Parts: sequence; C-alpha cells; structure tokens
Amino acid sequence: MHRHHFGDHHEEHVERRRRRHEERRGETRDDILAAAREVLLERGATDLSLREIARRAGYSPGALYKYFKDKGDLVGVLADGAMSALAGAFETVPEGLSPDERAVEIGMAYLDFARSHPEDVELIAVNEAAIHARPSSPEHERVEEVVIGVMRDGARSGVFRLPVEDADYAAFGAWAYVRGLASFERRQGSELARKLRSKQRQLLNVYVNGLKTGWPASADPPAD
Repeated sequence: MHRHHFGDHHEEHVERRRRRHEERRGETRDDILAAAREVLLERGATDLSLREIARRAGYSPGALYKYFKDKGDLVGVLADGAMSALAGAFETVPEGLSPDERAVEIGMAYLDFARSHPEDVELIAVNEAAIHARPSSPEHERVEEVVIGVMRDGARSGVFRLPVEDADYAAFGAWAYVRGLASFERRQGSELARKLRSKQRQLLNVYVNGLKTGWPASADPPAD
C-alpha cells in the first residue's frame, strides 16, 4: 500500500514537471515569435536576422532552432497567424448573400481588418513570397477558399460572366485591388483617407460589376 501511495505521488510529480516544462516552452516560443514579428516588420523577410531575433527575445541563437526549423519556418508561423486572423474577419460576412453581394462584403471585411490590424496586413503583404514558397497552410487555404470560392460561386451561378476555371484569376485581381485600396488609404492624410473610406464600397462594386459584363477568352488586344 505504501509503495502504491509513493507511486501515485511520483506520477503526480512527473506530471507537474511535464506541465511546467510545456508552459515554459510555450512562453519561450511566444517570446521568440514576438521578437521575430518586431524585427520582420522593421526589416522585411529578406533582412530577417535570427541573431537579432534571439537578442531581442533574450535567448541564444541556438535556442531558436529548438522551436523552429529555420527562418522560413519562423516566417511561416507568423504569416499563418496573420492569415488566421484575416480568415476570422471573413467569417463575419453574412451567409446567404448573392455572390456579387458577398464579394463586396468580403472586400469591405478586408479593408476593415486592414484598418484595425495594419501590422497583420503588412506581415501578409511583405511575406507572400515566403508563404507561397512552402506548402499551403490550413490558414492560407481558409483565406484562399473564401476569396476564390465566392468567384467560383458567381461563375457557376451565372452572376459573373467568366469560366469557372478562371475564378482564381478574378480572385487574384480582387486581392490586389483591395490590398491597393488599403495601402493607399493608410498612406494618406486623415482627410483624404476619410473621403476614400466613404467611397470604398462603390469602388468595390466597380470591380464586382465588371465581372458581370463579360470575361474575354483572350487577354490579347483585338486585331485592327
């Protein structure tokens, strides 16, 4: 009985140590990610220095490799966090809207997100090459499915006059369009930014309505 009692206490002690280790590991990982986010936003992905990240996080450079395989892995984790937050913003768009209405509301959700989470948008923008250089993450696929999915739905239903197989191109164009609007607003003075915000829905409708008017099979200019 005494041996059994000792065994129970030993197992509890081992479990407590395991939990403390996991908590410390999680805190260290969070410290590294916070420092990496700071350096990344300052310098961009090209000049990201693991040594500088370690210095700011208060760890040795070697400690970073206990939590991340390499710089690409670290950048990917940060970008995935930003993508996950953006996907959450897209999920606030009401269901049941027609594809054209939904496309506009997704665009507005992006612009609202860019206004309230500029660092996340910047993180996504400056690291898109790094994101696409590795297999798509679930977070990236969530965002892609929303943006391409609404274009695909519009093509299938006939709301958008484009082939279903071209839905991704329409989505890429929409992505570039809203990114450009968000970037332009962020770089203007408060008065012009306010005026731009008041017209953003109309500007999104211009793009979406264009998808209803036709989609030529070829991008080549017409012959004389």
